[in-house]
Amino acid sequence: MDKNERLQRYEYDEYTVVTNFETYQDILDYAAEHNGELIEVGFTDGSDNPMPNSEANLIAEKKTFKVGLDPEYKVLYSYEEGFQEMAEEILEEMKKLENDVAPEDWLSDQNIATGDRIIVLKDGEVNTVTTRERIKFLMRGNVYELAVKVPKANEA
Repeated sequence: MDKNERLQRYEYDEYTVVTNFETYQDILDYAAEHNGELIEVGFTDGSDNPMPNSEANLIAEKKTFKVGLDPEYKVLYSYEEGFQEMAEEILEEMKKLENDVAPEDWLSDQNIATGDRIIVLKDGEVNTVTTRERIKFLMRGNVYELAVKVPKANEA
């Protein structure tokens, strides 16, 4: 799959906001190639459209996205230490609970980029394994993303 196929585009009068990048380097490359500007956006209050929002400090941290959930939740991102170990533990538990009925699919969905995977904990227990898109719609959480703002004249 071409890495640009996964990108989401949001059209505004004079520019387009492009989101859903897998890596920080992908964002930099896309911005350079399309004469775009890095911006931080948020999908907040159930909005389907990104609005400028720098609460997550993504540019400074060089992260592609962060999730905002209620304080009782803790979010582990796939790039964090301990994520892979926890993912393996979850798979083992799923194998036991589901009698080994292909639990690998839970974490290895072909449409989910490795960098999109997150584990949500509540009270120290796994609440869900999900993606940034699913957080917006299933958990009514806020998703903050690093995006590229491309003037309409520069779009390809």
